[in-house]
Amino acid sequence: MVASYLIYIFTVFFAVLFAALAQRYSSLDKEGKKIPNSLFLWLSMLIMIYIIGFRDMSVGVDGLNYYRNYIIANNIDIISYYQTYYTEPGFYLLYRISYILGDVQWLFILSAAITIFFFYKALSYEIDKINFTLAIFIFATTQYFYYFGIMRMGIAVSIVVFAYRYIIEGRKKKFIMFVLFATMFHYSALFSVALLFLSKNDKNLFKKSNLLKLATVIPVGLLSVKYLIFPFITIGRYQAYIESSGVIGTSFISSLPFLGLFLLHYNKLSKESANLQFYFFLFVIKVLTEIFAPLIGIGRMVWYVNLSICFLFPATIRLNKDKGVKAILLLLLISYCLIYSYYAYFGDSFRGEHMLPYKNVLFNLEE
Repeated sequence: MVASYLIYIFTVFFAVLFAALAQRYSSLDKEGKKIPNSLFLWLSMLIMIYIIGFRDMSVGVDGLNYYRNYIIANNIDIISYYQTYYTEPGFYLLYRISYILGDVQWLFILSAAITIFFFYKALSYEIDKINFTLAIFIFATTQYFYYFGIMRMGIAVSIVVFAYRYIIEGRKKKFIMFVLFATMFHYSALFSVALLFLSKNDKNLFKKSNLLKLATVIPVGLLSVKYLIFPFITIGRYQAYIESSGVIGTSFISSLPFLGLFLLHYNKLSKESANLQFYFFLFVIKVLTEIFAPLIGIGRMVWYVNLSICFLFPATIRLNKDKGVKAILLLLLISYCLIYSYYAYFGDSFRGEHMLPYKNVLFNLEE
């Protein structure tokens, strides 16, 4: 498995390296906003797109299921297909486009390209407020590998995180449009309408009362799904979710140290930018979702707000003036990301069984 691990390590290393160069050689646009160097930004993206897009369908969870649905979708008419299957229309369209292009591999390539592009656009939007290199490192080690299997949701999440900017800018109608677009790839994107409850004060800062709103909206929303939507779901694969009887989860415990760290720096983050304040509220949504997710038996919703840590941790390090504290935080961050990556996606984890060995359709590895 050494060769496979080296592929993944080099993917992260060079993606982060080119991200660093993209920030180092950034420029200003016509409005005076910093933008990353396009060449290095694309090199960073293309490395990630290549490894995930040209992987063999056996790499990552559900790859073979996507292939099976691709075959079905392209061998019966659309009406017959939707009499039995529930695939979101946007992803169904990708099935058909991939078929026109001549190979199922295009489904993986197009999904990867869309997902990585929107994630990078979301992160680069804040390049003047965070360390972009660190943000890509966090994303590459803690989230990138998750999307090797969750292709439909990966596209939906990436579109939603791109649309964060419209909440920040107060353009909620445009945010709703992108959320609806995201639901074309995964219906769970509707979860992100919770962000519409975030409001600002006269100073253009997000109100602290948003915390109370979120603490009410998240559990009430999940209960509504459980009792108003789940009774009408008959798809077999979701029955385990419907039968969930839990109330409070425990996965939030691992998020508490980060919440404590960000709370300690909340005033600094808010003073620096309302944008960073917004990402703090996203992290609060993440914690609340982890607490109440057992109500509907689905914890995946946190991925719509998980990117918040990619903004908050680099900003927290940047805002600390003490070099010793900066060094300690950086060391803790790197250690956490590497440990999380190994135990969540490799090693003896469930996903590790699908990530190793790595196989690519254009070359063979000798393990």
